[in-house]
Amino acid sequence: MAEAYQRRGRELTNGGKICVSKALLGNCVQSKSADEVYAEYFRPYTLVDEDTNLSCLKSRPNQEKKIRNSMFDLRHPLKDPAFFNFSVHTDLNRLSSVLECDIVIYYTNEMFDKFFEIYHDFRCFNNKIEIPTEDYAAEAVDQGEVSKVKKTKNACLYFVLTVERKLFKFEDSLDEVLERLPGAFFSSQEFRIRNLRFPDYGELLARSLNLPPPDFPITSLLDLSFSVDRLWDLWKVKIILVSYCKLNFNQKQLRNASRRMHPKHCFFFHLGIIGGKVTADEREEEGNLAQLIDDISIAVSFYGPNLAHVLKDEYRKAVITEYKKTSRRDKPLTTNFLNIPTVNLEERREALAKVEAKKRLKKQGRIPYGDARVKVCRCQTCRGSDKFDLNMGRGGPERLCVYTLCVSELLKLLGADTTENLEIVDQLCSLSMASMDIESMTVELNLEPPAREGSGLFYGIVDDVKLQGHFKKVQKPVMIAHLDQLSEESDVKVFTIDSDSEEDIYKMMRRYWNFVSERHAAVKKEKFRLARPLIAMIQTYKIAHFQFCEKWCVDNQIPIEQQSYHRSYCQSLVGQLERQLLSLIREYTIFSFYG
Repeated sequence: MAEAYQRRGRELTNGGKICVSKALLGNCVQSKSADEVYAEYFRPYTLVDEDTNLSCLKSRPNQEKKIRNSMFDLRHPLKDPAFFNFSVHTDLNRLSSVLECDIVIYYTNEMFDKFFEIYHDFRCFNNKIEIPTEDYAAEAVDQGEVSKVKKTKNACLYFVLTVERKLFKFEDSLDEVLERLPGAFFSSQEFRIRNLRFPDYGELLARSLNLPPPDFPITSLLDLSFSVDRLWDLWKVKIILVSYCKLNFNQKQLRNASRRMHPKHCFFFHLGIIGGKVTADEREEEGNLAQLIDDISIAVSFYGPNLAHVLKDEYRKAVITEYKKTSRRDKPLTTNFLNIPTVNLEERREALAKVEAKKRLKKQGRIPYGDARVKVCRCQTCRGSDKFDLNMGRGGPERLCVYTLCVSELLKLLGADTTENLEIVDQLCSLSMASMDIESMTVELNLEPPAREGSGLFYGIVDDVKLQGHFKKVQKPVMIAHLDQLSEESDVKVFTIDSDSEEDIYKMMRRYWNFVSERHAAVKKEKFRLARPLIAMIQTYKIAHFQFCEKWCVDNQIPIEQQSYHRSYCQSLVGQLERQLLSLIREYTIFSFYG
């Protein structure tokens, strides 16, 4: 560990002035800053579809950059960026996927002298062999042994995290430090393999348990998980195989560092069980699964590229307990919408009013943002009310009073609710409604599971009675009928499919949508014809309003502001009547025959 301490570089958190998350982002790519790497990391969150590569904010790049900068928060270096936290190992894996390289983080104390272990290492998933830089050009590799494994040239970033939350970056791997240590804290027995150029996990496992090595190479942990049946036929020994990937421990005080050795802080990824073949029916029974797991006395963990550890008994029990919690059956959880917490209308109004009040106070600058409002009213009723800030604060707002009047009510307020005008409104409402119905055919789905290949996973039958929430049958539309007020009751427009193929079904739906668009235009044209008397009355009021406002400004020598005229007109009864009438003319709602 002394060698690792001598090779350490600059401390990336700058003495605790930068949080670990931003320090990591700023030292991943040499030519990019922390916010630029975060932009690459955050980009997949804004994609509409991963195949289209279309961002929902692509049309507004300045707005996207503004939102991203506010989430990264350059003004507060000690604050973690949104959606990225160093303590969340899932975020680290997302970052490594964006950068197309693995991220390995070691964990130690301040002086690298008390312990040294892995904090984050998911290299076991990439199915690659890492070739040292000096040997990459030589290519002195037997291609027959590693034909299924992709070779890569040091596609890893290496960091060291200390208990004091300091971060160091290293140019090369520190796995040799792990190999020279006496053993991991979870290990009761360990074995190192050093005489092979590339890993062979079959021989490593055999040597650690004093078993005959297999006659076939196992060059990656992924191959090992698919070779459990062949190893059982060879050894007839029950073994549970895991890989140590991460440490869920983030204490900042050294005196609590020993707590990291508790099994609940360790994450072992399950690779497979060497214990015989189990059929799908046998796996469904809880008793058989417990019998398969409980009597396993050997648990082997792979820690680094050349190390195998036989786990201590407490860690073996923790691995078995965690494996039992993992569901091996396709049994989806039921939804529970009734227990979802809701917010009533009054609470939403109060929250909205408080937010708007803060915005106004900040804009006016008379009262600092976030400070208590000055109570203008001195009466006991207002000063003793718990809703003073909502109603009587300086700068508002008053209690929200929102009302929506329909066309008939506005005509009544204007004294124009004659029989002819109300009859026009009824006709417009009738034309705004249409009805449709879809006839469909029922098709059964193919619910048979795929055949198991080799030692692959078991698939349960989807139509098992134990399963819930699965679709067993679907319905395909074969006919659509449409009727509105422009047609007679017997004149129903019907669309049918030419065949039951998917192309013909989509063709029928496209024809129906084109018909609805044409019918909507025809209905809107008919509505404008019927509403001519109301539109003429509104135009008379509108002209009178603008003429009065213009004359009043001239008489009082006030500059003419057409925008103010238009705003006051929209807030008037006539303006509201025009808006509601045009909305009614444009509306075209299609109901089904069943509601």
